[in-house]
Amino acid sequence: MSSETNKERPIAVDLCAGAGGMTLGFEQAGFDVLASVDRDPIHCAIHEYNFPFWSVFCQNIVEITEAEIRSGSQIGDREIDVVLAGLPIYQGLAPTGRRAAEEQRNSVLYHFHRLVVELQPKYFVMENDRGLAIGRQKQRLKTLIKELKEAGYQIQEDYKSLNAANYGVPEARERLFLLGCRSDRKLPKYPR
Repeated sequence: MSSETNKERPIAVDLCAGAGGMTLGFEQAGFDVLASVDRDPIHCAIHEYNFPFWSVFCQNIVEITEAEIRSGSQIGDREIDVVLAGLPIYQGLAPTGRRAAEEQRNSVLYHFHRLVVELQPKYFVMENDRGLAIGRQKQRLKTLIKELKEAGYQIQEDYKSLNAANYGVPEARERLFLLGCRSDRKLPKYPR
């Protein structure tokens, strides 16, 4: 048996997976997306139908843990190559005071960060509405980048908004993409 046929495919986890658009793209690129998380039961049902051999967690990322993802899927203690996150459109800025801390704990950005730190993937790809990089919302993005860097990740800080229509998708969908990797990896570049 050649080393090429014996080689395992890289593995991924898809957070806020929806019906599985990013899962499909990564599967076509040679990944096994062994675990997907989404809180919408209809999206979960579609995802399970489209990817019947992998685990789908019908939960909010605010509630799921690294242990649940690992034990409820084929991942176990394997090293994860990439965490994908098609996060829902950014949430409004939290007000000041005690309520701000509570909203921060319930923020998808906060829990994306938490799960990346817990799962320790080699790489991550996060997409969100491009408005996250504009005006007052930009501070949330800067905070996320700072916290991921403090956790040992390199970040492609010249983040880009990419339009899906430029990459063969029959939809004009412009989204902000944030790429990062552990410090022991080479930082990926954005497509031209």
